[in-house]
Amino acid sequence: MRIAISQDEENLKKELSEKFNEYEIEYSDADIGGGADLWVTIIIIGGALFFKGKDINENLDAWKNIGDKIKSLFSKKHKPRFIDKEASIALAISRICQKTKVNEIELVNSQAIIGKETNTKSFKLNFAPLDYYILNFKVNGIENFIFCIKSNGEIRFQDYFENSEWNYDIDWDTYEKREDYTS
Repeated sequence: MRIAISQDEENLKKELSEKFNEYEIEYSDADIGGGADLWVTIIIIGGALFFKGKDINENLDAWKNIGDKIKSLFSKKHKPRFIDKEASIALAISRICQKTKVNEIELVNSQAIIGKETNTKSFKLNFAPLDYYILNFKVNGIENFIFCIKSNGEIRFQDYFENSEWNYDIDWDTYEKREDYTS
């Protein structure tokens, strides 16, 4: 999982190190500017079981916890900050857990759409910071959540639908009005 912050944000770097202290953390400086230089520090968060191919259900609390931490990162946005697809998945899981009690979750589909071709220049670490992530989750066997998240942490689209023929009118904004038959 990668989070990129402006290279001169030492306080934020320290804050992220404290927030993610239970994970292995590496730092790499990179220039991601398309024309002019834009130097960032890329924080690579790893070492957790859920990055080793485990099912999301086995580590749901860890995914939600990371999503909550990422959400707080963007609540005080001043300079450019970027996340990769894994971080956007954690952010979406955090939002889903706010909406419903999750007994079972599956990432059905995920795709990165390149918003602008900008990769790190002359560095061993490849990080394309300007993507859109399209994510589709199946929750509790019948609920479907769809997200479009920009790599700057902005949730551009979120919606909900069921695999049922009687609840076509339920969406993200009317979710609370649905019949709760999953508990």
